[in-house]
Amino acid sequence: MLGASGLVAGAIWFAMLCDPTVSRAALPPSADVCTNAGHVARVWFDAETARRARVAEAPHQHAFNSMLLWYRSAEGQCAAGRTQEAVRSFKAIERMIAGFDANRADRDEADE
Repeated sequence: MLGASGLVAGAIWFAMLCDPTVSRAALPPSADVCTNAGHVARVWFDAETARRARVAEAPHQHAFNSMLLWYRSAEGQCAAGRTQEAVRSFKAIERMIAGFDANRADRDEADE
């Protein structure tokens, strides 16, 4: 149990350190579209990362890590000025987040 939580924490830190967030100051003015499109995903990832840091065992860590990498990629697309690609990525991530949360709600109901 303790080893698993250490492994999860290590995976989160590895993902965060290998692909740091993009500074909003570095984004071109055209990236406002990206900033608005990525707001829902940004808020969700901030909350989910904090939640996963608090719990001892976070299920579906691999799926979360994949979504986080895709989110970081979309931020990179914004920074590179590829706003249309980034907006499409953010919309896809938002759909994945909705499915992820729906599956979590279904699992929580099944556990009760």
